[in-house]
Amino acid sequence: MFVVLSTVALAACGTPPDSDEPLSAAALRDALPAADGLPGYTAKAQSLPLLEKQDVVTVDKPACRPIADMMSVRPKYPRQALVWATLEDKDASVEGSLALSSLARDGADAWMRDLKAARTQCTEFTATSERGWASPFTVEPLPPAKAGDDSVAYVLTNTRAPGARGNSITVVRTGGTLATYLLMGEPRTVPASAAGKQHEALRQASR
Repeated sequence: MFVVLSTVALAACGTPPDSDEPLSAAALRDALPAADGLPGYTAKAQSLPLLEKQDVVTVDKPACRPIADMMSVRPKYPRQALVWATLEDKDASVEGSLALSSLARDGADAWMRDLKAARTQCTEFTATSERGWASPFTVEPLPPAKAGDDSVAYVLTNTRAPGARGNSITVVRTGGTLATYLLMGEPRTVPASAAGKQHEALRQASR
């Protein structure tokens, strides 16, 4: 730029398992991993917003909008809630973040389809933010995570950043929730052990 709901209470309200209703911010916060709850990483939930009202990002190439929208507070498919935690791997060599975004189910499905198309069609673009910055980016594909209902991964590099080192982005969909992992350093897809555990936490949260 990122701990579950009572299944009994939901059942009492007549809500079926794996509800299509977008998760609330409180439910997403409960689904964030505890400090040592994500295999291979130490997590720390953050209280300050990841995106603020000035973080409206536009892009010069329409095909690249699904990727630029990950940085924007006003994406094509509106988020219902967004929470996040910082991540650090256990040997402190990799830093990053995990963001959980809840959307209407059709919006989550559509954003994932668009991200997959953008990963192949979009190789470079310039993004501009109402916060006052404009930066050129390149995009390189990565293998998707072997977890979740759907996944897409890519390396996003700000070519003006010092050293022009890219960030590895892995997006994993669980129902109508997108878990977005950003890892700095060497290109890598988030491990299935970590993505799979977060997927199960979100499945439980939606029951």
